[in-house]
Amino acid sequence: MTAYAGSSLVVTWIQAAATTILTGDHKSLTYTPSISFYDQTAGADTHKSYISGVKDGSLTFNAVMQSGTGSGGTLTYSTLTEGNLGTLRFQPEGTSSPNPKYEVPALSQGAQFSYPYDNVVEVTVNFQQNGARSESPSS
Repeated sequence: MTAYAGSSLVVTWIQAAATTILTGDHKSLTYTPSISFYDQTAGADTHKSYISGVKDGSLTFNAVMQSGTGSGGTLTYSTLTEGNLGTLRFQPEGTSSPNPKYEVPALSQGAQFSYPYDNVVEVTVNFQQNGARSESPSS
């Protein structure tokens, strides 16, 4: 399989009121799927034993903050207010067919801004997965 760079990534935040493309000045997107485990250790067991439970996940998006109300500016991040519900779509290899497309229903935990004295301002948004992830080819 051919390798690809993170610069190919396209991230879109889809809500009923607006669809916002987050990539452009992105630095990273991290998706961390997880699962609950139920302890089934009993009796004379000498080691813990588990069965798998429900799936979960979290996502973290990081970007360079842009000024104004255009793409990447304050309007963009107002759609990411804590508690906003939407779907985070990410396409790691770009939008061309048949590259993979992932969609994760999620709750935004709000935009966090970092204002370093002698560097660029960055924004980080954490998302809590809120349903089943879907995977399909881009079309």
